[in-house]
Amino acid sequence: MVKPQVYLKNALVLTITSFALRAAGMVFRVYLAGNIGSEGMGLYQLIFSLYNFAITFATAGISVASTRLVAEELSGGNPGSAAGALRKVITAGVALGGVAGAVQFFFAYPATKYLLGDARAELSLRILAPSLPFMAGAAALRGYFLARRRVGPNVQSQMLEQALRIGVVLWILQYT
Repeated sequence: MVKPQVYLKNALVLTITSFALRAAGMVFRVYLAGNIGSEGMGLYQLIFSLYNFAITFATAGISVASTRLVAEELSGGNPGSAAGALRKVITAGVALGGVAGAVQFFFAYPATKYLLGDARAELSLRILAPSLPFMAGAAALRGYFLARRRVGPNVQSQMLEQALRIGVVLWILQYT
């Protein structure tokens, strides 16, 4: 039996992390707006509206499925089966993410031209497409660690992801 304090502690850690990451994202967007201007921010928003849709498709239900399947295996007292369930969910997630990435990559031009009305976003969508299988795999791992009641790896991975995202964009901004 897990003590209620563990749930409360994990919930508190996840809540604080979520607030911190959202604050960092907000500060980053303000900085970005100052550097790329209103036209650049408009294009950024267009790109990320389609990209977020692809992320949703690539990761939909993966974390929840992983949490549930791994928790079921762990409750049966067979950690080896939990690892097998995780491998299956990761495989399914990476495959779904690969399909989403391929669709985003190959339909980037028609999507930007006809849906967004600005074909300049095409290259950005193509560059972002290969990240989708990795995001789906990471969603499966997040679910695994939640099932194991270990939020530390989730928090660390989310913070690293945000730091890398901001770092890469800042690095690219130096050369544009």
